[in-house]
Amino acid sequence: MRKFSTSSGQFRHVKKSYLQRVQITQWLPQYKKFDFVSDLVAGFTVGMMLIPQSIAYAGIASLPAQYGLYTAFVGSFTYILFGSIKQVSIGPTSLLAMLSFTYLEGYSVDFVIFLTFLAGCVELAMGLLNLGFLVDFISPPVSAGFTAAISFLIMASQIKSLLGLKIVSHNFLELITLLVKNMGNIKIGDTALGVTSIIFLFLLKKLNTVNVKNRTLKKMLWFVSISRNALLVLMTSFLAYYYCRVDGKAPFALSSKVPRGLPSLSFPKFSAVHENQTMNFFDMVHTIGSGIFVVPICAILSNVAIAKSFSSGVIVDASQEMITLGLCNILGSCVQAMPSSGAFSRSAVANASGVRTPLQGLYSGTIIILALRFLTPYFSFIPKATLAAVLISAVSTMIEFPLLPVLWRTNRIDFFLCITTCCLGVLYGADIGLIVGAVLNLIVLLKDWSRPKILIKLCLMEKSNNKYILIKPEFGLCYPARDYLTERVLEAQSQHANIPMVLDFSNVLKIDYAAAEALKHLLETYNQDKVQLLLINLNARVRETLEKLTQTDKVRNCHSSSTLYDEMFEMLEEPETKIPLLES
Repeated sequence: MRKFSTSSGQFRHVKKSYLQRVQITQWLPQYKKFDFVSDLVAGFTVGMMLIPQSIAYAGIASLPAQYGLYTAFVGSFTYILFGSIKQVSIGPTSLLAMLSFTYLEGYSVDFVIFLTFLAGCVELAMGLLNLGFLVDFISPPVSAGFTAAISFLIMASQIKSLLGLKIVSHNFLELITLLVKNMGNIKIGDTALGVTSIIFLFLLKKLNTVNVKNRTLKKMLWFVSISRNALLVLMTSFLAYYYCRVDGKAPFALSSKVPRGLPSLSFPKFSAVHENQTMNFFDMVHTIGSGIFVVPICAILSNVAIAKSFSSGVIVDASQEMITLGLCNILGSCVQAMPSSGAFSRSAVANASGVRTPLQGLYSGTIIILALRFLTPYFSFIPKATLAAVLISAVSTMIEFPLLPVLWRTNRIDFFLCITTCCLGVLYGADIGLIVGAVLNLIVLLKDWSRPKILIKLCLMEKSNNKYILIKPEFGLCYPARDYLTERVLEAQSQHANIPMVLDFSNVLKIDYAAAEALKHLLETYNQDKVQLLLINLNARVRETLEKLTQTDKVRNCHSSSTLYDEMFEMLEEPETKIPLLES
């Protein structure tokens, strides 16, 4: 009976923990009328921003516009149930669209949908296994370099649409070469519209910074500023519609037609046809390659970073965000969506709009569905140069130029990591840049652990003026550093023969078996000769490790009878924090 009760209690505990993952149960019972109004305004604003972004980001991935819109509404709806940060807006992003294009250029949309499913599975697994700490190994400088590389690649890929050129390239250098060769084929209409659109977006962005005392006018200027993408698309689409009605053709290239209605609900295809060959599940996985991990890791990086930016002092549950992102992509693959994550620009707009809960996603997602149902016939009037201008303006803000001089002043290694990641990402692909940058970052960390800075200083006693050598490691002492520490101790002793040595562990939080074994060997070596070695400032964890090792090996412990060491004990450390000198 007692056993059954325990099992029931465990079941209730597990059930409660899983229910806590459904975040809507945490805030919906306290939902109020004011929350509804705030979320409605924020959702409408974000929805109007999502429409042009979704169409443009689908273009980056070389997909028809409707796939970007499919991605927008399913991400918005899913985040309502499981999302923990009210400002986050899940949907298509320029980063993931570019990665999708990089890995699957020339392949059918079935491969992109399959990538969405696999990315969702990886994200969900990482969340359930609490593997969010792995993302911390990608440092901010490497992340900034990777983002800059993506931004440069996106801007370069959109220049052809901005200039009205029809060229196909497979890498950055080839694209630049083709652009130079085709300068004589630039279309005046597309170029004029594209450049004018960029200037228009830049000027409207600055409206938000105009110093106006009237609060109503300031709010209107802010709304116009954050709606600049939608306003530009609307104005240029009307212009294209006018030219088509009057002249029968617009003087610039237009988008392709978008089918009306919602996508069919079905599982992603685990086989696809490419170049008249049927590829099974494993062939498709092999085709995507490292993208199976790079795409979800990049999505997690950006989503967790956005969540932390808008958390307002609340601790962000990275595992919860990964689980939510995984579900967004898995469910998205069932409605033909491309890989999705949070977008900083949309999240910033939601925050500035006074969003109260994740329910704002219901209203932004509804706007996308209404657009798919009623507005798709008019999407074909959107000029390609306009979408290119929207993308170039959006991603240009992702390049953190002010960070470079800060890195140069504070840490040159971080500066070169950032530059290396960016350059390799531009020349050889964003994934290569990220992988190399992360590996170099790990090498720097390993070097610090294997070659810690060690202070070696010759000191004098206050009472007797007897000399001793102070040796103080900078931080942790683990197996990669044990030989290095031993070498430095031997070097110090050889330079100052027959002088006692004091090893100060003030900065050492813990040691492993290999380091403890090396210390035991040093103590045994020196304490049986005239030269003595003393350990001071041991915390409880280090002391316990050394004591367990000496007890296991049956090494006899004793105090030195030297007057010099009695004085050092008195001056350097309290008795309760010392470990006795070891003597074999």
